[in-house]
Amino acid sequence: MRDLKAQGSTTVPKLVMLGLAAALSSPIHQHRIDFKTPTPEEIQRINQLWLVTYINEAGLEVVVQAKLTSGDYAPLIAADPARLESMMPAARDLATTRNIKMRLIKLTNRLDIENIVP
Repeated sequence: MRDLKAQGSTTVPKLVMLGLAAALSSPIHQHRIDFKTPTPEEIQRINQLWLVTYINEAGLEVVVQAKLTSGDYAPLIAADPARLESMMPAARDLATTRNIKMRLIKLTNRLDIENIVP
């Protein structure tokens, strides 16, 4: 049981970091962030997350990363259908050119762990 808890406790932070990396390295132009408190009607929650994964040489499932035109790498992660649609051609191209079986997985069980406040 202890091993399962230890594995689970590292999965969530990794997924959060992957989501953050995807958002920060997205080819979408960055916009100024308005820190006003949104009304309940304005809140858009991430309730699903798609990831493209593959099994690496060590037998671990990892998130696929695509090389951007800037030379940086971005994980193939989507939180909305539009981003999912835009990243799938890259996933298919990578699977073909690298001859690697990849999986598109969808995570839907959201669990808010903690509010991080100043």
